[in-house]
Amino acid sequence: MTFVLGVAIFWRIAPYSVLAQSLIFTDIVMLTILMFASGGVKSGVGILLAVSVAAGGLLIGGRCALVFAALASLFVLAEEMYAIDQLMSTRVNYTYAGMLGASYFAIALLSLVLARRSEQILKLADQRQNTIIQLEELNQYIIQHLQSGIIIADQHQVIHVANQSALQLVNKKLTPHKLKAISDKLAQAFENWINAGDNNTTMLKMSYETEIQCRFLALPTQHQDYYMIILEDTALYNQRLQQSKLASLGRLTASIAHEIRNPLGAISHAGQLLSESDQLDSQDLRLTKIIENNCGRVNQIIEDILSLSKRKDSVREKIDLLHWLNDYFTTYYLEHSKAAGKFQLILNDPSLKSSTVDVFMDPGHLKQIMDNLCQNALRYGHPERGLIDIRIKYDSQGPCVEVLDHGPGIMQNGVQNFPGSWGKKRSP
Repeated sequence: MTFVLGVAIFWRIAPYSVLAQSLIFTDIVMLTILMFASGGVKSGVGILLAVSVAAGGLLIGGRCALVFAALASLFVLAEEMYAIDQLMSTRVNYTYAGMLGASYFAIALLSLVLARRSEQILKLADQRQNTIIQLEELNQYIIQHLQSGIIIADQHQVIHVANQSALQLVNKKLTPHKLKAISDKLAQAFENWINAGDNNTTMLKMSYETEIQCRFLALPTQHQDYYMIILEDTALYNQRLQQSKLASLGRLTASIAHEIRNPLGAISHAGQLLSESDQLDSQDLRLTKIIENNCGRVNQIIEDILSLSKRKDSVREKIDLLHWLNDYFTTYYLEHSKAAGKFQLILNDPSLKSSTVDVFMDPGHLKQIMDNLCQNALRYGHPERGLIDIRIKYDSQGPCVEVLDHGPGIMQNGVQNFPGSWGKKRSP
C-alpha cells in the first residue's frame, strides 16, 4: 500500500496533500497492526510511529502534524486496550503507551517547527533566485543596449557574452565560440595582454574596411577569471570627439558674442546720436546710415550665435511630409518672390500621392534645414539651367527628402573637409 501511494505521489495522480495524508495514515495503521502482532508496545515497534509522525509534520505541516500525533497516540492506546480485553493480558503498559503518545506530540511539534523553517528557507531561496534572474535580465538588457560593443571572455578566449553592437561591428549574426573566429589579430593581442599586461588597446581592421578600437579589461570575480573586451567604431569615437569640440567652440563663440555686443551697442548708439545732428551734410548722413545698417547686421549675427548656443531640446512631432512641404514652399515663395517657380516636387513612387508620408521630427529644425538647402541651391546650384528637384523617396532608413540642383557638387579632394568647407559658405 505504501509503495502504491509512493508511486501515486511521484506521478501526481491525485493532489499531493491527499496522497501524503493517505500515505502517513496508512503507515500509522500498518505499524499499529505490526506492533500488536509483535507483542505490544514492549516490542519497540511503536518507535517507528514516531518516524511516520515526523514525516507527516515535514511533508504536510500545519495542524496535520498534530492530527497524526493524536492518531498515533490513540492507536497505541487502542492497541493496548484491545490486547487487555481480547487476549486477557495481565501486563498493563498504559504508562509506556502514554510516554509514546507524549513523544509523538513532541516530535510533531519539533517537525512542525522544522517544516516552517524549511518553508522560510525555501521561500528565501526562491526570492533570491528571482532576484538573481531579474538582475541577470537587467544586466543582459544593459549590455545589449550599450552603444559600444561588449564581449565577455575567459582566459582560454572562450566567448561567454557578446552584445548586439559587438556582433554588428565584427559582422557576425551569431555569437562566435572563440575570439579567433572573429579575428586572429584580436586573439593574438588578447593573449599578449594576458601574458604581459602592458598594452590593453589594439586597432582591428575588419575585411570591410571598418576600423575598430579594442580595449581589454579584467573583471574582478571570486572564482574564474573573466575579461571584458570593449569594441568601439573609430568613426563614432571621432564623431563624439568632434561633437565635444563643437560644444566647447559654441560656448566660446557665445562668450565672444557677448563681449562684442557691448561695444557694438555703444557704436550703434553713437551713430544714432550723430545722425540726429543738424550740422551733417548728405555725405555724412550716408555714412551714419552705413554704420547703423552694419551694426544691425552684426547684431543679427550675434543673435543667431546666441540662439544656437542656447538652443532648446528638439520636440518631435508627427508630420505629414507631403502636406508640410507644400505648405513650406507656399510660404517660401511669399518670403522669396524671386524663388517662385524654381522648385518642383517629385515623388519616386507614384503610390505616395494617395498615401501619407509620416515622419517624427521637430518642424522648426526641418524648416531650418530646408531653408539652408534651398538658399544654397538657389545661390550655387545654377537654377538658370533648370528646375531644382525636391525628391521624396524611401530608403533603407525611412522617408528621405533630396534637394537636387545643377551645381558642380563636391570635389573628391574636398570630401574629407566636408562639412567644414561647406561651413564657409553663407548658409551652411
